This record gives sequence, C-alpha cells and structure tokens, in this order.
Amino acid sequence: MKAKVRLRFTAGFLVLCLTAALAACGGKPSGEAANSTGTNSPSPATTADNKTKPPIAKINVAYMPDVNGVPPIVLGEEKGYFKEYGLEVNAVKFLSGPPEFQAMAARDIDIAVIGPGATFLAAQGQGKIIALTSLGFGDRVLATKKSGIKAFKDLKGKTVGTPKGTSGEMILNLGLEKAGLSPSDVNVVNMDVAGAVSAFVANKVDAVAIWSPYTDEIEKQVGKDNFVEVGGSKSFYPDYVFPGAWVVQPKFLEEKRDVVERFFKAWVKANDYHIKNLDESVKLVAKYTQVPEDSLRSQLANMEWIDSAKQAAQFQDGTIIKWYDHLVELFVKNEKMTKAVPASEFIDTELFPKIVKELEAEAK
Repeated sequence: MKAKVRLRFTAGFLVLCLTAALAACGGKPSGEAANSTGTNSPSPATTADNKTKPPIAKINVAYMPDVNGVPPIVLGEEKGYFKEYGLEVNAVKFLSGPPEFQAMAARDIDIAVIGPGATFLAAQGQGKIIALTSLGFGDRVLATKKSGIKAFKDLKGKTVGTPKGTSGEMILNLGLEKAGLSPSDVNVVNMDVAGAVSAFVANKVDAVAIWSPYTDEIEKQVGKDNFVEVGGSKSFYPDYVFPGAWVVQPKFLEEKRDVVERFFKAWVKANDYHIKNLDESVKLVAKYTQVPEDSLRSQLANMEWIDSAKQAAQFQDGTIIKWYDHLVELFVKNEKMTKAVPASEFIDTELFPKIVKELEAEAK
C-alpha cells in the first residue's frame, strides 16, 4: 500500500511500549507541522469532463490502533476515498480519548475517534460528535487470581489500574455502584492502557479496567486460569449503550465545515466498505498498525457495527440522542460533569444524514 497518510505519535505513546506484539512504537513525524489545516491549492481544478474538484485540504486526524479507529483511515487512503474528496490526511496515533481532546484544544488535531468514556469531554463543549463507529462491548474489569477478587463487591480496599476518563473507568464505576460501593472505596490508580497491562502481569495491581485488545494481551501473558473477569460492558447492556464516535474540533467545524463534510463523505464510503469486507479490513489494519491480526480479530466479537443508512436513521429518529442523554446522566452521577447537558448540544444530528443523502444522489 502506497500510503500517503503520515503517522505521528503522541508523547504519551512513547511510555507504553508494552510488547512488540501489541503495537509498534514510532519516531518523529515528517512533513509539515501538526496544526496545518488550510488548503494548498489556490483554486479548484477542472477535469476534462467538466467536473470541478475541490482544492486539496490538509487535516489532522487522531486514531486508535484497533478495528474501530483505523479502518476509515487505512481504507480512505487505500481505496482512494480521501483523494476523491481532495483530502490529505495526517494520521496521529493515540491510545485513549482524553489526550486526543487535549490535542484538539491545542488545535493540533481536527478530527478524532473516541470511545464512550471520553464523551463527557465532548459534552463539555470540547468536541462535536458527527458519526458513530460501532457499539462496543469490549471493556472488562479483570482481577488477578492472587487478589481473591471474584465480584465487584470484592474490590473494596483493592488497587485498580485504569486510564481515567475512559470507558474502562466508566465500567468500573457502574460495577461499583451496582455493588453498593463508590470509587472512594477503591484505590483507583490512573494508568495508560499499556501501563495497566504491565502492572497487572507483574501483580502490582489487584485489578484493571481496560478494553480489548489490551485485555487479550493480559490473557496471552498470564493465561486464562490466572485471572478473573469481574464484569464488563455486556453486564450493563441494554440499560447502557456504549458507542464509539468520531468528533470534530468545534472551531474547525465552524471554520472548515466544507472540509469536514468532505472528510465524512470519504469516511462513510470507507466505513461501509469496512463493514462489508471485515477480513480484508483487518489485514490492512494489521499491516498499518503492526498489531497482530489475531489481536484485532478478537475485537470483532465485541462490536456491533452501524452502517451509514442505519446510522442516518438513528440520528434522525432520536435513537442516538437517547443513548448519549443516558450516558450524560452517568457522567453527572460519577462527577465527571457537574450538571447534565442535552446530547443535542454536542451532537450534530443533521450533518451525517445530509452526507448520506448526498452520497446516495452521487451514486445515481
């Protein structure tokens, strides 16, 4: 694959080289600065068939090295969707949502994929949700055999590692609430996912609250008989739905809405292709991220994909708003937010259906 997408890595990633099998650590980025978001073509080009092509737009996109966050990036390049809509994408690797929002606040990132746990930052006005990736069921709370933990109630007084502000912490808090405990009853240690895996394997924590493929890495390193699954996303479904989403930096959306629309037209084509061709997609993602195929495939069983037509309908009928309103209530309860914010304030319910309708017209 002759990928034009340039990779750049966050400083935080440099500390989480847990194994070569999980993800490859990279070096410094090449090319232009990360905050280059303008266009480099003075005027649209006209082709022989009189169709006007948009000027080339450079955008910085944050992704996560999994089958949720990478497919639109790798397929957008591989299948020519970015080129079709005049986009030059600088892809930047992150391992969780909160650092992505920090990068968006600095205007280093324009568009990012996030898990449900980081949604509270979008609800605080730091990002606008435009599209969903899937409904996720891969978050799990795992305890070491040595800890003696078998249920959420047993976590009292124990040490749990989790990246705070993520879906892992969200599942942990739901489990504690169900057991009649609060986060203050547990020694919750803020760790990045790689650090949590390393600490678990070394028996430096009693439990971790993280997600696939990192939970799969634990299983590989310690064996199925040496840990206990306390609970996970599926334990709270359908009372709580956990969607992954793509968010846009608010100022970028305001200033470059046409570019955002072009990106999501390419995104829709890539995402629908991914859903219909999962085997090919996994192979391309494995090559792009250097994450083993088996680790990526293990995630597929924990996801419910949403194609563009279904998603457009869910934006329009209020389904997605309902999901996020419920999550906001949870964020308030867990003191991630001081008051509830209507999901309609941080979700653009009009753009995605508009894009799908325009793509349908283009296809005729």
